[in-house]
Amino acid sequence: MNTPRGKALQTVMAVLEEGAYSHLALRHALQDANATDAAFIKQLVYGTLTYRRSIDYLLEQWLSRPLASLTKPIRNVLRLGLFQILYLDVPDHAAVNESVRLAHKVGHKGVAGLVNAVLRRAVRSKARLPWPETDSAAYDLSIRYSFPEWMVERWLRRFSPAETEALCIAHNNSPDTDLRVNSLRTTVDDLLQELQTADIPAVKHPLVRNSVQVAQVSLPELPALQQGRCTVQGAASTLVGQVVDPQPGQLVYDVCAAPGGKALHLAELMRDKGRVLALDVHAGRLSLILQAAERLQISSVETRCIDATKLSSQRWELAERVLVDAPCSGLGVIRRKPDIRWHRSESAIQELAALQLAILAEAASLVKPDGVLVYSVCSTEPEETTQVIASFLADHPDFAPTHWPEQLAQIWGPELQDGCLYTYPHRHGLDGFFICRLRRSM
Repeated sequence: MNTPRGKALQTVMAVLEEGAYSHLALRHALQDANATDAAFIKQLVYGTLTYRRSIDYLLEQWLSRPLASLTKPIRNVLRLGLFQILYLDVPDHAAVNESVRLAHKVGHKGVAGLVNAVLRRAVRSKARLPWPETDSAAYDLSIRYSFPEWMVERWLRRFSPAETEALCIAHNNSPDTDLRVNSLRTTVDDLLQELQTADIPAVKHPLVRNSVQVAQVSLPELPALQQGRCTVQGAASTLVGQVVDPQPGQLVYDVCAAPGGKALHLAELMRDKGRVLALDVHAGRLSLILQAAERLQISSVETRCIDATKLSSQRWELAERVLVDAPCSGLGVIRRKPDIRWHRSESAIQELAALQLAILAEAASLVKPDGVLVYSVCSTEPEETTQVIASFLADHPDFAPTHWPEQLAQIWGPELQDGCLYTYPHRHGLDGFFICRLRRSM
């Protein structure tokens, strides 16, 4: 079980059978793995978790008894094996033989034979898989692309079946790694040159300035990262800071700041001149901001531990810019956190929307007259986005949607509506984000 596939099996079992968090279970599995094995283990684990519903549906078509009746190790050996056959670029014979070898270790000769038979049938069926064809587009898409049916139903209410399918596909595709250039230390062109010298393929992001797209490679040893010339941050997240558009010398609040990527970006945009006050309810996570600030050589960021729903319990100096990057369902970043689809519920979205509105209302009290309040979430669900803004504006007539900075408006103008923007993985190649820019009246 000390092979990459064995470690992947243990990790998948921990997540699917014991309720472990994938990133924590993976951390344990990768402790002693070299870079090549670690990459393969992560592929196996995240891929199997991503396509779990599709895999289970197909296995049920080929098994003579319910999948649930098999022992936990054997059903997960089958899941890992089928993922390799259908979704991973490995030879079919290797996927089958290694799965059978694993089955011998965790079961007896009979179940190893079952694994062999089922996976060989899968190989023969690859060209014509038995996907469902029913009157329910939500059900069919949820099985084919492995999403909870309720989630697909929500998307079908907003998009056509064809666009919903495109969104599902985009959520299942692994994204590139985005690097935010630390403009205090280097330039995009210089960072690209540094990456090219290191034989790391990279390009300027086509929609977000100061962001660089890097092909999926291991980056921890990259000198530019270690020495603070850049930091890993999704391009849509980088766009949020640019919408805030803080100016040198201003006071800026980031009220849900940890782990600090956006707060530090705000400081960079201000040329590290002024004050960025990073607030968060989790004291331990605030230390991550200070560690990152040291690496990036930023001195204008301060931290304070406070619950963002209780900001009005203290006195604050009013600020020119306030950012609320609120806790959310995270359904816009499924491609980066594939198993999040299985940890969310529709009722949780409603609960989060109430929290988001409460935080936004509290944060509004920190904004100076003529100051800017930016609201963002890594979700595109209406309850967490436009509905939060509509409720907030109904209760706060001194705020109104405002124009975006000119450079951003030139790029996004046709898609901006009342100071708000949705980004989507299938339309823009960006994570699913919602960003709204509001201004307080004089």
